[in-house]
Amino acid sequence: MYWALAFVCFALGLYLGKIAWLQTELFSRSECLVVVLGVWSSIGVVFHEKLISRRANWIRNKELRQLKAKLLEDSEIALGIDQLNADHDQRFSLAIQDLRMSVGVLEMSLLVSGTLVWGLGDLVMSVFTLI
Repeated sequence: MYWALAFVCFALGLYLGKIAWLQTELFSRSECLVVVLGVWSSIGVVFHEKLISRRANWIRNKELRQLKAKLLEDSEIALGIDQLNADHDQRFSLAIQDLRMSVGVLEMSLLVSGTLVWGLGDLVMSVFTLI
């Protein structure tokens, strides 16, 4: 979704720059919005990570209650709890790692592309108007 919005910003800025809307070059300026999208995507990760954490804790607590209800002997309960905690920690770690990787790539690609066009967009527009 963020890349779709970034492409809309690219296209709209290119079009408005080509027609010189408001007598200004808007292509490079519109790309600051892409940088803002990159920053917002990183802020979204913080909230998403918190949701994953809360959901994982809820699942673990639910499974612990179910395990305690099923097992009768103390040694079996302790072993089951240890296994349940290890499974939870592994699932949680993988979920957070996947989230950070995917959003990190999205954030960096948006920030780099937006910053490059923001800084060099006027040169692209001057070449584009010559064509």
